[in-house]
Amino acid sequence: MELIDKIQTISRWRRGDQRAPHKPLMLLYALSQYKQGHERLFQFESEVDNQVKELLVQYGPSRKAYHPEYPFWRLANEKDPFWELKNGEECIPRKSNTDPKKSELIKYNVMAGFDASSYESLISNPEMIEKIASKLIQDNFPDTLQEELFIRFGFEVDTSTKQRDPNFRKNVLRAYNYRCAVCGFDLALDTVPIGIEAAHIKWKQYSGPCEVSNGIALCSIHHKALDKGVIAFDNDFRVLVSPGTAGGVMVERLIWEYENKAINLPRDSSSYPSQVSLGWHVREVFKTS
Repeated sequence: MELIDKIQTISRWRRGDQRAPHKPLMLLYALSQYKQGHERLFQFESEVDNQVKELLVQYGPSRKAYHPEYPFWRLANEKDPFWELKNGEECIPRKSNTDPKKSELIKYNVMAGFDASSYESLISNPEMIEKIASKLIQDNFPDTLQEELFIRFGFEVDTSTKQRDPNFRKNVLRAYNYRCAVCGFDLALDTVPIGIEAAHIKWKQYSGPCEVSNGIALCSIHHKALDKGVIAFDNDFRVLVSPGTAGGVMVERLIWEYENKAINLPRDSSSYPSQVSLGWHVREVFKTS
């Protein structure tokens, strides 16, 4: 099996539709480091613990604790393995599962990375690194975050495989009268809307449907804020703002002034945002701290 196929079939922890981007983020980090000339294996304590934790905080759902040790260890347990652990034999597993505690990884100086043959394939074919990274990003994150992630990790921006439902944008914008549901922004040039986008509330990557009830018309600023977890909407269609939101006068004007205010809703109540989608976004994307 080709390496890209093995990575495509990595098992991801699932409990309903909860987000768990641990393995994709671990792999993106490793691939970005290989692109910069890193050796095959990464030391957990000095090269993964804080670095991957930071990625989980920024691009994963809000959680009481973050566990970069999970993908570091569990990628070696894939059905079609391509990831290798070193010095892990002495690690004592947790009581609840077969994973060792973070302290065990540090105690035994555990290292991990792509196995030798996979590493050689990547190093000898840099285009494969780009192709795998592109697939991981597009399969796990919405459009508004994809370019940011390509740039963050140092990969070539690739939008060639994006699949869009042409009717989703049209139907959502029409339902919201071509205005941002948060701030009312409705710039147009000769009736063509500018900077107004149709946002998925529940991400397509997690089976969010391309239906108006899973969409909301937002200006580009509030769309990005939604997908980054800066804002969300409660069951009464009021704006929630993450307590971690910071900035000056413009942030006060564009974000904080709308806290607890009702959004502009479609005329037809059947087009209102789905309570299921809103709940998913609050749980899996909104930054609660």
